[in-house]
Amino acid sequence: MSKKKMTFTEGIKAQFSTKSLVLIPIAVGINLIGGTLCSALKLPLFLDMIGTIVIACLSGPWVSALTNVFLALVANPVYLPYAVVSILCGLVTGYMVKAGLFKKVWGAILVWLACTVTNAVSASVITVFVYGGATGVTGSSVFTATLIAATKDIVASVFSSSMIENLIDKGIAFLIAFIIVQKIPKRFLSQYASDADTDDDEDEDEED
Repeated sequence: MSKKKMTFTEGIKAQFSTKSLVLIPIAVGINLIGGTLCSALKLPLFLDMIGTIVIACLSGPWVSALTNVFLALVANPVYLPYAVVSILCGLVTGYMVKAGLFKKVWGAILVWLACTVTNAVSASVITVFVYGGATGVTGSSVFTATLIAATKDIVASVFSSSMIENLIDKGIAFLIAFIIVQKIPKRFLSQYASDADTDDDEDEDEED
């Protein structure tokens, strides 16, 4: 027997259970560790989405987006304008996870590519119009400056640099998150009201 289908608003509220809220500071901490490590080593990466991806699998897209809001508030102030980018990436990742795409390797690859494109496009817009082409925070700013000098096209240069950077950065983040999620016991996963799992259960009930 299938459960009553929740409205969009009810679905969002259902994601914010006490157990999910407890996970938010943990996810933010994981993201901060990755970001701080890259910053300390002067790597042209961020690795600040590992916790976001994991919590998207456990609690849903809107909890994932909220995690990125808190991350933007406590991280480097330079990143604050990129809060919108973080929210978009959290929602894209969360809804694709909800669709069941993170259960298989090929699905995880699709989520990675979708998040990469979302981040590259939205972040490039902010980098160009807010920071004039480079933030100076990571090594990618040097690469971007080199491309701008060579092509004289600031938009194409910023997007190209961002795309390359995000393919590598998000690839590593999604790989680590995928391994973590695969190692989490199913008994633990079942305690969280993830919309993806709920929808799957409802479909199975309807088939029965």
